[in-house]
Amino acid sequence: MAAVTAAILWSQNVSPIAACTTFCAMTGDAVLFGRNYDFEIGDGLLFVNTRGLAKQGFGARGPRWVARYGSVTFNQFGRDFPMGGINENGLVVELMWLDATQYPAPDDRAELGTLEWIQYQLDTAGSVADVVASDAHVRIAGDAPLHYLVSDPSGAAATIEFLNGRLVAHTQTSLPIAVLANSTYEQSLQFWRRRGEPSLPGGSGSDERFARTATQVRGLKELVAAHAVDRAFAILANAAQRSTRWTIVYDQTNRVVRFRTDRNPAIRELRMKTLDFSCGAPVRLVDLEEKMAGDIAARLQPYTPAANEALVTKTYPASSVTRRTPVSEIQAVARHPNQSACASRQAP
Repeated sequence: MAAVTAAILWSQNVSPIAACTTFCAMTGDAVLFGRNYDFEIGDGLLFVNTRGLAKQGFGARGPRWVARYGSVTFNQFGRDFPMGGINENGLVVELMWLDATQYPAPDDRAELGTLEWIQYQLDTAGSVADVVASDAHVRIAGDAPLHYLVSDPSGAAATIEFLNGRLVAHTQTSLPIAVLANSTYEQSLQFWRRRGEPSLPGGSGSDERFARTATQVRGLKELVAAHAVDRAFAILANAAQRSTRWTIVYDQTNRVVRFRTDRNPAIRELRMKTLDFSCGAPVRLVDLEEKMAGDIAARLQPYTPAANEALVTKTYPASSVTRRTPVSEIQAVARHPNQSACASRQAP
């Protein structure tokens, strides 16, 4: 299938009702990752994805791989096409819109769509360094102009941007603060440095949200995780907009996912260390808008193709970004994950 299909057929001609703000910060005893997901719709499923599955990329030039890690992901456009998530090793990958994005031209590398790239990283990468190194053998492709913030439990983080047709990663000394919004990292960093501190600029623009978040997250290092999580939610509330649908805080050290949605402000949590990610276990899911609070492990249900099809047939027409996708392509997206099977069970 064409590269545009592999990117879930996002249209370049539609301005997204999206912004998004992310950060990674070290607290006194943990590494936290915070994210606001801003978009025009909030429908979605949380998936618990198992390790050991043999997968094939969606496009004709997609790679083959076996999932090394299980993961918890937040998906709007079908299983294996997440907006972000965390894997068993504590690696987090989250997306944001970036108009300046220009993906690499076709070459000899295998090709992944912009959402599929996230699942590939969660399946195969154990660290930020692994994500950056993957650019040598897989190439991202599509029409959705995105960039990504990634982080692992060591406290390592990176912005992953595709500018002028090549991957640009800010890490270590080139990443003085691990925050990302909807401008290039360099542009946002320059804005923050010009404005200085302790000023906290108002407004909902990308650079303003970056500056407020960057200034506030530095205080998290003085807190233990129990208090830092509450503070992280407060920082994200300060950056929230009317289009903020999901607010997520990952405790990467302790492997705990906490989130709330615009329709249900109660904080829900999932402790990954209690989950079975083995390939013999079923992939599980829960509707993000289900009325629940606290630990949601007992609310997880086994994956069914019907549930995945119901999600994509609802969200594709509901979003101005995807509503012109042909029905045949939507059906192909819905069916795609059903071909995955435990690698040990496949015929040689």
